[in-house]
Amino acid sequence: MRVGDAQGPSRAAVDWYRTPLDREILKELTRRSDFRGLLQVCGFLAMFLATTAGSFILFRMHAWVAMAVACYVHGMLFRFLSQAAAVHELSHGTAFKTRSLNEFFYKLFCFLTWNNPVHFRASHMLHHQFTVIRGVDKEIVQGPVAEKLNWMNLFFWFTVDVPAFLRFFGTNFLHAAGDGDADVFHWDPLFAEGDPRRAQMIRWARLMLVGHAACAVLFALLHQWVLIYLLSFGTFVGTFLSRSCVALQHTGLSENIPDWRVLCYTVRFGPILRFLYWSMNYHIEHHMFAAVPFYSLAKLHRLVQFDYPAPQKSFLQGMRNLFAVMKKQKTDPGYVYSPVFPETANPVKWR
Repeated sequence: MRVGDAQGPSRAAVDWYRTPLDREILKELTRRSDFRGLLQVCGFLAMFLATTAGSFILFRMHAWVAMAVACYVHGMLFRFLSQAAAVHELSHGTAFKTRSLNEFFYKLFCFLTWNNPVHFRASHMLHHQFTVIRGVDKEIVQGPVAEKLNWMNLFFWFTVDVPAFLRFFGTNFLHAAGDGDADVFHWDPLFAEGDPRRAQMIRWARLMLVGHAACAVLFALLHQWVLIYLLSFGTFVGTFLSRSCVALQHTGLSENIPDWRVLCYTVRFGPILRFLYWSMNYHIEHHMFAAVPFYSLAKLHRLVQFDYPAPQKSFLQGMRNLFAVMKKQKTDPGYVYSPVFPETANPVKWR
């Protein structure tokens, strides 16, 4: 398939294809559970505290090489607290039955990872409404795979993700200074003058900057320098795994088509990576039935396989596929990946 084979619908006319699913089954799948939500969140917090404690103990022991390794692992896992996984899923409000629990952890993880909960929730809602519609969806802008999987980006992903730090810290600094037009996803702007969410976004940025600065001052006074990194900047180190998972959402696929089956990937992950990624590897399922909590996506996947393209069989196969698409685009710039559908699938809805 080539880019432009299908003309996308306008912003006001997106009529998305959805796989037919029994109403009672869908109702059961969308049931929320505080226990399942707490199990996931507590697992993440235990992981975060364990890597923090391990890194801190090695810092106190002056075991610098081991500490550097521990800090790297801490950053690699820390990144999954961000919009790459935890913040993303909590923004939907589906992880918990009790809304206040969902909001508490959503804002906590936003604070830790320099995300703005007001901005991201509104931005991500638009991403779901207008997924990869060029000029409308600003979270995902399709382009050559090489724009994402190039050597410069990979260097930053495996070391310190300087572009991500500059984008998130810089945007939050501008918001805190009162500039509501600045935007991490290049919306133009997301909230217009007079929208109450604009002021809420600015207040959150100020709170986040003051909070991180206060913690940094406290840790500096106590000479516990490593804690500044562990709490405030770890999310920008060793981002390669989370960045790769996010690349397996939409990269190398079509745009401007009202059918999520050709705009998203579903990839089979092992249990550990699926836990870290909050089951967002079931990305077609997530977009088509966004009200289904992450812990029910595997069951949903089994029910809709008849109508979905064959999933990528593993994380590694998914990445190999992206590099294969990138190779083909060198000689055919308009090439995009065409998923293979089973015979039982309904036709793709092209417009």
